[in-house]
Amino acid sequence: MSSDTIILSIDKENYLYDAFTQSFSKRLSDVPLSNDVSLIGTKKPSQKIFQYGDYEDLNFDKIRDPNYLICAYVYRKALIRKHYLSHSILLYTVKNPTSILKSAFPETYHIEVDYAEFLDDALYECCELRNELVDSSNDKIWILKPSMSDKGQGIRIFKTIEQLQSIFDSFEEDEEEEEEEEEEEEEVMVVENSVSHTGKPKSFSDGIITSQLRHFIIQKYLANPLLLKAYKNKKFHIRTYVLCSGSLSVYVYKRMLSLFAAEPYNGSDIANIDEEMEKLNLNKHLTNTCLQTSEDAELNNSVVEFGDLEGLTEEDKQQILDQIYEIVKDLFKAALNVDRFSFQPIENAFEFYGLDFLVDDKLNVTLLEVNAYPDFKQTGDALRSLVYGLIDEAVNEIVCPFYNKEKEEIKSPNLVKVLEQATSGY
Repeated sequence: MSSDTIILSIDKENYLYDAFTQSFSKRLSDVPLSNDVSLIGTKKPSQKIFQYGDYEDLNFDKIRDPNYLICAYVYRKALIRKHYLSHSILLYTVKNPTSILKSAFPETYHIEVDYAEFLDDALYECCELRNELVDSSNDKIWILKPSMSDKGQGIRIFKTIEQLQSIFDSFEEDEEEEEEEEEEEEEVMVVENSVSHTGKPKSFSDGIITSQLRHFIIQKYLANPLLLKAYKNKKFHIRTYVLCSGSLSVYVYKRMLSLFAAEPYNGSDIANIDEEMEKLNLNKHLTNTCLQTSEDAELNNSVVEFGDLEGLTEEDKQQILDQIYEIVKDLFKAALNVDRFSFQPIENAFEFYGLDFLVDDKLNVTLLEVNAYPDFKQTGDALRSLVYGLIDEAVNEIVCPFYNKEKEEIKSPNLVKVLEQATSGY
């Protein structure tokens, strides 16, 4: 009996658990499946173990073992941290001015703000941005994003320095209110003689902890998104799943998601943002479906497979896909060539990324961000087959050869290889 093992160290309730077990049963039924991560520490040199689990559960002490395959690279902040991403793209396009990234990434600035009172100092250090904001003839609208937050937290839209200052002031006010509420809750728990504590981190519906997140990016807001009448002219972005394998093959999964905002887009409130920033309804502008409940998302038809979108011709869709393929190819070339410390692909690893793209009314595609361990659950139950297909093709392409199993020649694969580049990854 082979000592080779598959370790699936995620909860059985995890959205991906059944996807992996179905694929393993179909393609690797003779390899035992376990959730015991201690087997990795005691594995024999010849024993093959593939582990899929959370980043914190992977045994990075074993990554030089070619018979241990893991589901994440150790270093990839050049992609997944917004200020590193913008820096990588900037340096790459300086050296490669004809790259599609030159036009497919918004004008972006990076500032460091520890506390709201130091915003002015941060803007003096980023003089290009300050000049943009003080120019009264400038009609640009800007969007603020914390570099290391997700799920839409802390995103704000503004135009002037005064508005930006008020945003940071409001962050600190929200934080102080949260702290006061927590203190009151703790006092109540003491009075009730409660012996347990949830241990959960502070939850902000739309705010951030400025004292913990000091890196922010400010990007030019794209105010002319593609709107489709069939979806009530709601703004949407495209979620694209990318699979990176070894060091380095990059695949784009061509079954993509269209994620819609909760309410129809309204460009007039952006045009009047000078006077009405406080009245700006972000539900019309933010397409993060995590800001909606799963019931609301289903009711609002907020998640649609890109290939099924109504209102676009097949030629339109192919034009968008071709741009996405080109952007992904150059993006990973940028990550490899600009900052090799911050993106280090290795042979015995692969990783899924979720890339978000916005399409404008001229069908031009813009990259918004890159996410490691993407939230597959936002796909929902109706499109579960999309994620299951991705997992199965990844198992066929990467995991089967690892166990010396012949991979199936899929007639119509949805994984499209966009880059193959040898690196020094071990």
